[in-house]
Amino acid sequence: MTRVKFFPTLIGILFLFLLSSAVLAAEEGASSGAAASDPTAAVNYQDVRYRYFDLESGDKNSFETEGAFMLSPRLKITNELRYVETDSSGKSEQDFEQLKLKAILLTNGKPFGVKAKYALGVEWQKDLGDLKEGTGTGADVIAPLVGIGWVPDDKNFIITLLQYYHSYDTDSARKDDIRETGPRLIWIRSIPDIKGWFKADLKMSINHEDDNDFSQTLELQLGKMFSSSVGAYAELLLGDDVLDTNAYDIGGGLGVRFIY
Repeated sequence: MTRVKFFPTLIGILFLFLLSSAVLAAEEGASSGAAASDPTAAVNYQDVRYRYFDLESGDKNSFETEGAFMLSPRLKITNELRYVETDSSGKSEQDFEQLKLKAILLTNGKPFGVKAKYALGVEWQKDLGDLKEGTGTGADVIAPLVGIGWVPDDKNFIITLLQYYHSYDTDSARKDDIRETGPRLIWIRSIPDIKGWFKADLKMSINHEDDNDFSQTLELQLGKMFSSSVGAYAELLLGDDVLDTNAYDIGGGLGVRFIY
């Protein structure tokens, strides 16, 4: 598989394009696009995206769909499905990698006088690929979560989440079960001037099967709504080249967002 070394440059060009786009849009579109990036927001959306990962032992191209649907004003159901191409095993392989389904109960609150939403939920992760071929995770996982989505003003969203990952079915090719705690800190800034948003998503992991080893990745996302229902975004994914993780070295992504 050809290594796509030009991808970070492509992401940078799209970032500049999104920043410099002339827009006559209203603030409502920016808010809806930003809210879809917030796990604690009550919004219906579906993303289709491509992500590239530079791995220590090769490359991975990931074709993904992710979205959410409000079954009620308080109950949010999310979905994510990934299909990957990778040469991390030494030869080119492709397969569905993982399916994720999540149910989140949202409750309005005002801790410390700040408008917020409390989130309580559980996630199911189903392995669809093959760990030896690099197309799977090697485990099916249940992951309860708690969090708070803070809204200090109409342009900023701060989300604090804590999730515990517990594998209940593990592939024999996997060395350890999954017993991980995942703190997560997200900052989302609505940018009405370009009818867009910026998101910084710090994902941390404490591996209890490996002496509580700590790792982290940082995902940066810049997006723009072209109408009230359709938008697009670019992502820069910072891994071991910048932080400390075995997941990937660096990556990038492009996505289309549909609000409904």
